[in-house]
Formats: sequence, C-alpha cells, structure tokens
Amino acid sequence: MSTVLLTGANGFIAATILRKLLERGHTVVGTVRSESKATFLREQFKVAVDSDKLKFAVVDDITAPGAFDEVLRAYQFDAVLHTSSPFRYNITDIDEELLQPAIQGTTGILDSVHRVAPSVKRVVVTSSFASVVNRTKGTWPGKVYTEADWNPTTREEGLKDVASGYYASKTLAEQAAWDFVKEKKPSFTLTTLCPPMVYGPPEQEVPSMVKLNVSNLDIYDIFNGASDPHYGVWVWIDVRDLAEAHVLAMDAAVAANQRYIVSQGNFSPQMFVDYIWKHYPERAAAKGINKYTPGKYYPDEGVYGVDASKSVKELGIQYTPIEDMLRDTLKRFEELEAEGK
Repeated sequence: MSTVLLTGANGFIAATILRKLLERGHTVVGTVRSESKATFLREQFKVAVDSDKLKFAVVDDITAPGAFDEVLRAYQFDAVLHTSSPFRYNITDIDEELLQPAIQGTTGILDSVHRVAPSVKRVVVTSSFASVVNRTKGTWPGKVYTEADWNPTTREEGLKDVASGYYASKTLAEQAAWDFVKEKKPSFTLTTLCPPMVYGPPEQEVPSMVKLNVSNLDIYDIFNGASDPHYGVWVWIDVRDLAEAHVLAMDAAVAANQRYIVSQGNFSPQMFVDYIWKHYPERAAAKGINKYTPGKYYPDEGVYGVDASKSVKELGIQYTPIEDMLRDTLKRFEELEAEGK
C-alpha cells in the first residue's frame, strides 16, 4: 500500500478520491487551506483518522514558494495527487485569483516534490477538458477531441473575462507541468487527467444547497425549479469514475508521462430535465420545472465528441451511464434536503 499526498482534500473531486484511496488501504495525507476545512472529513472518515491512515496538513496558500515543502518532508510519500485549483465565478482579479493559483500551484508542488521528496514515484495532476477544447470553434460538429488536442487560448486572451481565464488557467497550468518535467527531468513521472463536466453524488461538505460545487449546482437548480439548464460543454464524467482514474493512474506503469481525456461521452442538460420529469413527476410539477424539448438533446448540426478510449484501454476505467449518475446524485440531494441543507 502507498502513502499518498492528496491536495485540496476537501474539494468535490478530492473527497471522492479520498474515499477510494482509503477503501484500497492506502495511507493518505490531505492538504486543506485551513484546519476548519478538515473537520467534516475527520468525522466522515473517523475510523481512518483514528487508525492513522488519514492525516491532514494545512497549506493555506498553494501559490507560495515552497508551500508544500513542510508536508512533503514530514512523510515518505509514494505518490502525489494534485487536485487543488480554483473553480469559481465570483472572481475580481483573473490573474491573481485564477491564473496564478493554477499555474504556480501546479509548478510549485512539482518543484517541491523534485527538491524534497525523492521517494515520490508518480504525480497525478487533475487538469481539465478546458485544456483540450478549442472554444473558438463552438460546437464544432464532427470534431472528435483526443489527447493530442490543446486549447489554443493564450495568457493574454485569458485575462479578457472570467470564463476565458478559467480555460486559460487549466491550459497554462498543464502546459507548465509538462514543461517542468521536460526541463528538470525529475525522478517522478507525471500523469495528467482531463475531465470535462464532472457530476455525481457530492461527498464533500455541503453546508447548504446553494454552496454545492458549481457543476452539481447546475443539476440541483433544475431539480429545484430555480434556473434553466446551462449549456456550454457537451461531454461529461461521473465524479466516481474520475476518482477511480486518479487511483488507477497513480499505480499504472503505462500511465507514466501520459495525458488522458477521461469522459463517459456526450450529454445534454436536457437529459437532466427529462430524467427528473420521468422519475420525479410530482416534484417536477410542484417546482414548475419547464420540460423544454424532451428528447431533443443536441443542435441539429450536431456537437463535438471525445475519444476516451486511451483511458479505457490503459487505465481500465468503466464509465458510469448518465442515468446511474442522476439516480445517485438526486438521491443524495434529497438526503441533503432532508438534513435541512
């Protein structure tokens, strides 16, 4: 079993990775930005905490030079899973709040591992489909994205608006990671994972439903009759599959210095609406949820797709169908509502 550093442990994706790591018997040290961010996870995984299989370390600013030095020196790590990066839309300074945390947070942890953690053999970085997709092409009917594709957004273009900034931050951070490995030739190998929209039952702390992670809030707002479906990205992955991909990439020899698109395939937010009306008709009626265009998922001309076959072949991922994700996610939403969230 491995000793693993998991950054941003209280996040939506990381909380699910954490569960999978512990289920497999690994020892995990999770970083959080403040001690209070670990409280919920300490309670959720009390058995692991009590048996010293789970510990936490505070890294309050992942962009500070040497931010991860102390925690990396404190343990003999075998692997690092780096999930910590901003994903929020209430940004006032794109460079300070989006670009720098993503780029410096990623290169910073690679630098720290290189300098002070020679025992680490594999670093897995959570990148994004945002670093793959070419937004200027829109729906790009007929295009099938592969790992060879890179988002052409420049840093300057990323400063224009928050959406551009988010896409640029993911692209620049992943490119910086590969540049680091190329230039420094560290003793560890790198794997990057590029997920698109990530949905699924939230395992992180949800203080209130309005504080759900951004992607799940898209589903909940429909479920609650609060907003229209949000269109924009046409491919998705279940958070549990993404977590599995991190754990598999951590151990798979074939994943050394490889990039993976991880996705179940195409989807449309209309699928959320149709599922809710089919399985929750009384709630849908009571909440006044608009049916929109049942069964009409994509523009007539079509949309781009992705080829995730590399992740299936090399990592062995079996992707969860969207109906299963919605079943489990909406059930979790009901549980949270029952708790008064």
